[in-house]
Amino acid sequence: TLGEKTAVTVTGTVPDLRDYLRRATIAATPIPYGAGIQNKVLEALACATPVVTTPQAISALAIQPGRDLLVADNPQAFAATLLNLLDNPQQQRQIGQAGRVYIEDKHHWNNIAARLEDIYREAISTSKRD
Repeated sequence: TLGEKTAVTVTGTVPDLRDYLRRATIAATPIPYGAGIQNKVLEALACATPVVTTPQAISALAIQPGRDLLVADNPQAFAATLLNLLDNPQQQRQIGQAGRVYIEDKHHWNNIAARLEDIYREAISTSKRD
């Protein structure tokens, strides 16, 4: 079973996922559906953990595959991408850091609030003209 592998730790439920993500070499998120924003991906990116995911998992994100994370669209490509990334610590660091920068730029509360204020200002301005 998976828990018998020396390179794999099966934890079950944990009180705070961030501690585990920060220690992880890679976050593998093979998500087969694309409804909404996938918080599993965002949490791993926020922890600067390099992510390998599927196209469906990032369909609602303005993210750059190949720079901010890696994407594979079938099981064979997913496995190959994971193995290649495991063999490349420098790429792990680069992707992890780029993912963290993406989160700080696109998903930081201050930036989101500023964009929301802009949307409200535009809506108010438009309604006054009408």
